[in-house]
Amino acid sequence: MASTKVKIPTIDFSNEELKPNTPLWESTKIQLFEALQEYGCIEAILYDKNLNEIREGLFDFSKKLFEFPLETKMKNISEVQYHIGYIGQIPHLPSYESLGIPDFLAPQSVENFANIFWPHGNHEFCNLVKSYASSLLKLDQIIKRMILENLGLEKHINELLDNFALFRFSHYKGSLSINKDENDKYDGLSAHTDNNFLTFIAQNQVNGLQINKNGEWINATISPNSFVVLSGDSFKAWTNGRLHSPLHRVEMPKEGDRLSLQFNTLSKPGHFIEAPKELVDEKHPLLFKPYEMLGLLNYVASNAGTPNAFQAYCGV
Repeated sequence: MASTKVKIPTIDFSNEELKPNTPLWESTKIQLFEALQEYGCIEAILYDKNLNEIREGLFDFSKKLFEFPLETKMKNISEVQYHIGYIGQIPHLPSYESLGIPDFLAPQSVENFANIFWPHGNHEFCNLVKSYASSLLKLDQIIKRMILENLGLEKHINELLDNFALFRFSHYKGSLSINKDENDKYDGLSAHTDNNFLTFIAQNQVNGLQINKNGEWINATISPNSFVVLSGDSFKAWTNGRLHSPLHRVEMPKEGDRLSLQFNTLSKPGHFIEAPKELVDEKHPLLFKPYEMLGLLNYVASNAGTPNAFQAYCGV
């Protein structure tokens, strides 16, 4: 049973006065860093009428995507070896399906994804994805800049912004639709940490995301104008343990399908993640060996179910 009393920290990024070197920026960046240290996540408020309409449009398209035949969905594969593409038909996670657009910042990546489902293209869908991702990419840049300013490492900003980006649609069927009516709830997605730098999650009005804090599960119930932002293993390693990468899961109720939109930033293939020397000293010995993302993902995929596979792979 998840706690309804404890809530994840909320930070408002909507204020037009939120600009570098202003009092609001300075106070917000401290609040952000403390939240990511303690919880590893925040509820990020980003109120924008146009963005809300784009998000609702994507949820409508998401429903249509998962209605396509399995044969069509399985054509969603990636040339980039990051285990990106269609995920589903997992016996112990019968409710879960996911579709991914790999490196959607690359030319034609969104169009190539759309052509799987609409052979003659779908301009409306492509424009919605690009507009939505553009807004979140700006928020990703703000959060990373604030983190680096807290650490006094602004000179590394280009390194952290030169990322591979992933857009993912996820669908969780309500338990009644898969004959799971013997329980009120069941796992839509097992407990795990994210391997990337940051994850931005928007969900429809069916909640289910839960964050673990000190062994207690917290319901991530957010407003329609908000995103859950999770700090991942890559940031934990890069900051030499200063940021927390939280366990999280999706627990589904009986009724109502859950849809989520996920935006992830992770290091590019071939780039090694390593804590800057400024973050390693006698009080803060090196916690993680340098590693390349593909090696980590291959290890995690081949050791599914291993407790804390990230620590086992690159921990010192």
